[in-house]
Amino acid sequence: MVTDSSIWLPPVTLTNKGSERRVGVELEFAGLDAGQIIGCVQQQFGGELERRSSFEFSLQNTTLGKFGIELDASYIKAVGALLEESGDLEDEFSIEAVAAELLTKAAEQFVPWELVTPPVLLSDLPQISQLFASLRSAGALGTRNSLRYAFGLHLNPELPATDIDTILSYFRAFLCLYEWIAEQDQIDLTRKLTNYIKHFSKDFIQKVIDARYQPTLAQFIDDYIEDNPTRNRSMDMLPLFAHLDEDRVRSRLDDPRIKARPTLHYRLPNCDIDNLDWNLDQPWQNWLQVERLANDPAWLKQFCDQYRRYLKSFITPFDTEWLKESSKLLQEH
Repeated sequence: MVTDSSIWLPPVTLTNKGSERRVGVELEFAGLDAGQIIGCVQQQFGGELERRSSFEFSLQNTTLGKFGIELDASYIKAVGALLEESGDLEDEFSIEAVAAELLTKAAEQFVPWELVTPPVLLSDLPQISQLFASLRSAGALGTRNSLRYAFGLHLNPELPATDIDTILSYFRAFLCLYEWIAEQDQIDLTRKLTNYIKHFSKDFIQKVIDARYQPTLAQFIDDYIEDNPTRNRSMDMLPLFAHLDEDRVRSRLDDPRIKARPTLHYRLPNCDIDNLDWNLDQPWQNWLQVERLANDPAWLKQFCDQYRRYLKSFITPFDTEWLKESSKLLQEH
């Protein structure tokens, strides 16, 4: 686990308003109950518990801000809320309490608990890495523990700026490095087979990385939604677009799960929390390659030009030439 905060920092650490950039972290895992998760967070960061149901909790006023803990399933949470509204759950023997408890135990076999951090300063990311280690010690289980666990780690890095040039640079850098990152993270087959982290179409990628593609923000949002009317992408841009032009996004997509925020929503990495050799620093170091490429215009142009030439050539689903080429470009820089 890397604890030196300087190792965690991208080339651009401040926003265009002069404040340190922040990043939100979402971790999906099994193996622990809500009380154990809450205990791990409180032991490190303190905080006051707020219980919304058997499936949703928050910790207010921790040293970093508000943490959320919930079973990641809208149906489970909705049913649980109805059960708890129907009776006094202080009575541990009430029908409602027993039903809610059984529902929770059943859900925990298939549905991950999701821990959502507050937006933390880049320099505070080592503290989140320490929390991951505590969860692992308590018995948290990750993606590879079962075929039914398609659990992920989501990173929500705040952008240095939200103009179209900055947004395109980061998105293009991610598209160019997708295969390299997927190889580095060894994305689990179960997760690949779900729609949660589906990647972008070849035609859409070719369009976006073409230097002649210079859209306005409104055009880019429209083009993106036309090809990707879903949150389920390896890089979900909808929260950022909703933050910048909510009316445009809501007029096209009726999905209350889209939460407006000035961040990217990077959904690709596995949660490998029960692996002693894994922690937040591994996927974050891979992400920092995107940061470096996005903030080096000449290098990014070289990547985009070569990736476009590759995509125009005949390729098969098992072609690894771009993985080799992108790895070589990273090593040479």
